[in-house]
Amino acid sequence: MKLYIFNPATDLALANNSENYMPSAKVKQMERDLEMLPLWYAEPGSTLLASSVADKEYTDKLHTHFGIDTTITTDPSKLPDDTEVCPWGWNPTLRKHLINRGMSAHLLPTQEQIEEYRILSGRSYDTHILQQIGDNHFEAIIADKVEECHEYATRNPRCIFKAPWSGSGKGLLWCFGKYDDKTEGWLNRVIKEQGYVIATPIYDKIQDLAIEYHSDGKGNITFVGYSLFTTNTKGAYSGNILQSTAMHRTEISQHIPLEELDNVDARLRKALSDIYGEKYRGYIGVDMIICRTDNGNRLHPCVEVNMRMNMGVVSTILAERYLANGVRGHFSIDYHPTNEALQESHRRMTEEYPLNINNRRILSGYMPLTPITANSNYIAYIKTGQQRENNYKKQKNLSE
Repeated sequence: MKLYIFNPATDLALANNSENYMPSAKVKQMERDLEMLPLWYAEPGSTLLASSVADKEYTDKLHTHFGIDTTITTDPSKLPDDTEVCPWGWNPTLRKHLINRGMSAHLLPTQEQIEEYRILSGRSYDTHILQQIGDNHFEAIIADKVEECHEYATRNPRCIFKAPWSGSGKGLLWCFGKYDDKTEGWLNRVIKEQGYVIATPIYDKIQDLAIEYHSDGKGNITFVGYSLFTTNTKGAYSGNILQSTAMHRTEISQHIPLEELDNVDARLRKALSDIYGEKYRGYIGVDMIICRTDNGNRLHPCVEVNMRMNMGVVSTILAERYLANGVRGHFSIDYHPTNEALQESHRRMTEEYPLNINNRRILSGYMPLTPITANSNYIAYIKTGQQRENNYKKQKNLSE
């Protein structure tokens, strides 16, 4: 049996590197609001560990409309001996938390294994993989002294400094020809706390994408899917395109030859197997970008490695299991400052994008993937198809 846990603060916990890490109130809110998300990507017959059991009407609908049969438990103390624990990601805080709640330690990685996971999750491995696959068109360097950073920013006025461990869009310092005391203070703090930073030029990005893999812990790295995603101006994840693998490849081929993509895929599998293959079991996502260069569009093969579950894998599973053939949609996670704002957005989207399901597949419409309660601020949802309101407006204009 597999036990799923949604703990999206895992990268922040790794950065803190303490068993007693306490996420911010906003991060806690996100974990609570979206804790049912694994219902959509869990293997059939699995169990989800949550803080509370979801409303029966909600889970009955998931079973009726989509055949989802994952059970929910709030007690991790009475699990079968063959349970495979599948969190979003491993960190020292999660291990201590589960043991304190009565979970048997033999079901969990050891403290030494989690420390090794932390090292392997650091951004230094982004540079190792980039070097190993032999792409000389892109660079990323490790700097453990502020003087090195200053020198790098002088040579590359448009650059990014990255903390080794951080959450989505966090731990990034963008330099656009400006290196001041604030920049140096940030670099000093990160190097003191985490040991180093990664420095890389800012490239002329066309598209964010990733290739998602799975490591079996025995040296085998298998392809899971492609991820085309969007980020905000600070580099934080904002959503994924939902479509089939074939449709992803068609879209990617509009910017680069598929031979380039496939060549990178083959080299990445070898590099990932060498580094992670026998040390880690679980998902690995390699973030990339298609960018403009003096020699035409190129694929940057390794912007970042995510050694954990990630939204790209979630999106791949959502598209494969729940979208009808040929349908293209979007998977998004939105934050609303008040519950009233979320409720209003949900009402409006429900009216404007009516859900159309056939044979347990989404043809079009809007569908929340997590329960909306009186205390929610975050929501994960799918949206696809035409907006009904646009048709109303057209009809109204024709009649006036």
